[in-house]
Amino acid sequence: MAKSRRAHAVTFGFDFQVNAAIVLMLDNIEDLVSLRLEGDYEDIDVVLNDGSHILAQAKAVERSSSDFSHVRENIQKALLSLSEASRNANAKQLIFITNSPNPLNDKNSRSVFYGDARRSFDSLPPSAQKLITQYLGKIDNALDTDKLLIQVLPFETDNERERYKVVRRAIDDFIGALNLNYSGIGNKLMCIWQDEVFKNSTKKDASIILSKKDIIWPVIVIATDIERCDSTLAENFDASLYDEIVHRYHDIIDSCCERCEFFIKVLYDYKNFKPSRPQSKKCMEFAQTKWEDYVDEIGTEHIDEETQKGLIQIILYSIVRNRLEIDKIKKGVNLCS
Repeated sequence: MAKSRRAHAVTFGFDFQVNAAIVLMLDNIEDLVSLRLEGDYEDIDVVLNDGSHILAQAKAVERSSSDFSHVRENIQKALLSLSEASRNANAKQLIFITNSPNPLNDKNSRSVFYGDARRSFDSLPPSAQKLITQYLGKIDNALDTDKLLIQVLPFETDNERERYKVVRRAIDDFIGALNLNYSGIGNKLMCIWQDEVFKNSTKKDASIILSKKDIIWPVIVIATDIERCDSTLAENFDASLYDEIVHRYHDIIDSCCERCEFFIKVLYDYKNFKPSRPQSKKCMEFAQTKWEDYVDEIGTEHIDEETQKGLIQIILYSIVRNRLEIDKIKKGVNLCS
């Protein structure tokens, strides 16, 4: 039983760390260059475009609303680790992020950590400042308190809607800022970031880093969902043929749409394409006339020619049709390439 509880605690802690990373990356998305979990310096390392780092120690408590027995131990460890990290990296901000609403086990400061609080050292009550100063006094070359932030991320219970509600709100705010109005995009994006984008980033190999492009690419994939058929596609494809192609070759379509380099090549080719029809027809003309150029890249050698043609045209049209949406997303997060 004890082993099972320990395993659950490890899983819970990792889940918290991943979701804390999502919140921190969204807080800094415009200036973010890369993000690393379990990096050389800290649990979470956000590298900014000026070369500085936001370093975070993530500590979760399973019964955070009632168990405060180890919170002071957690912050002591975090302050020591953050102090060591700040000596080795150009730290812009040092964050202790936890799910405890009483991270100092201090009745005088508990009220300031209500909800998803973010508290700088100088905004804390005197009793909290005194406690942190005492801990820092025991550390050689302790961190600069001007850079310290204590952040609370509510995160508890096995009810996923309740556990992830603040993370979901951060994602919804991000989507709203980009003005993306697609049904279910928040849930899709949260699942992708939680289960796919971050699943390999906890390996101890320090070379495994998530770039901004790695993080943002799922947003672009969702925004260019091939299953949203518009009137132009409907006019050029028999509806039953379109549905058959999209559903039968879903894996091929997903593979193409998830390849960043393929998108870049298609959009580059489209930019240099000279249409013979009015500009309003350029997207469809590009797909209809250039599809053969992509036969080898898409890998459709075992498909009959008519279906192959339709499949590639649908993929190309979907990408170039959504080029403005792609640009809007890239500009919104300051992604240059």
